[in-house]
Amino acid sequence: MRWPEVLLPSRAAMVIVSAGLLTFGVVFTLLQVTRSAAAPSQFVPEPAPTLTQLVRATDSLAAQLVDGQLAVGVPITGSEPLLRDVQPGDRLDVVASLPSPDDGRPVTGVVVRGATVLRQGTPSDPLLLEVSPDDAMALAHLVLGGTRLGYTVWPSNGSAPTEPQPLDERAARAALGLVPVATVVPTAAPAAPVPLPAQTSTPLPASGAGFLYQAQPGDTWESVAATFSISAALLRRWNEAPPDAGLGPGTMLFIPRTP
Repeated sequence: MRWPEVLLPSRAAMVIVSAGLLTFGVVFTLLQVTRSAAAPSQFVPEPAPTLTQLVRATDSLAAQLVDGQLAVGVPITGSEPLLRDVQPGDRLDVVASLPSPDDGRPVTGVVVRGATVLRQGTPSDPLLLEVSPDDAMALAHLVLGGTRLGYTVWPSNGSAPTEPQPLDERAARAALGLVPVATVVPTAAPAAPVPLPAQTSTPLPASGAGFLYQAQPGDTWESVAATFSISAALLRRWNEAPPDAGLGPGTMLFIPRTP
C-alpha cells in the first residue's frame, strides 16, 4: 500500500474535525455575546421624564389661577336660572344659612365674597370658582356637610356691591311682608265637618329662624316642603298661603327652621 493512499483518509478526517471545532467556536461565541446582552447588569434603562418634560393638559385651570388662589367646585342646585348666563371672569358671593354664634339660631349670610367664576356650572357639573385657600376649605366643608348654597351675582361692571347684612328670621319675614314672628299664632280651624289638617295638626315653631328660597319652574308646595324636610302645611302657614293657592316660579318663600 502506497503512502498517498493512506494519508488521503487522514486528511479528510482532519478537515472534518477542524470544521466541527470551528463551528463549535462560532456557536459558543454567539451564545456568550447573547447572554452578555441579556444580563441585567448590562441593561441601561431609558431616562425617566423630568417634570419639565411633562405637558400640562390643555384644559387645565392651573394656568389661570392667580398666585395664592385655589379652584373649588360647588353645586348650583336651585340656582340654575340665576347662574345660566354667568361667564368665566364674573364675580359672585356665596350665601349659606348657618347657626348664629350668639344663640345658635340659623342666620343667612355671605360665606365667601367676590369669588371669580372659572367655569360655568350645569345640573351635572359643579360651578368652578377661584377663591383663597381659607375660603376653599370653608366651601369644601359646607358642601361635604350637605349645606345648601345660594349665590348673588355681582354687577357686570365688576364693582363690589354693598355688603349685605345677615338675614335672620325677623328680617326675612319683614322683607316678605309677613307679620312679625311674635304675633304669629295658630289659625283657628274653619267651621267644617272635618278640620283641615294643615291648621290643626301642624303647630308653628315657637321660635327659630329660616331663610329665603325662590321657587323654580315646576316647584310645588309639596316638592319644596319635601326638599327642606318640612310639611307642606307648615310651609303654607308660614308664608300665609291659602290651602288652594298655587306656587308660581319666582315666588319668594320663607323656609322655617323647625325645632
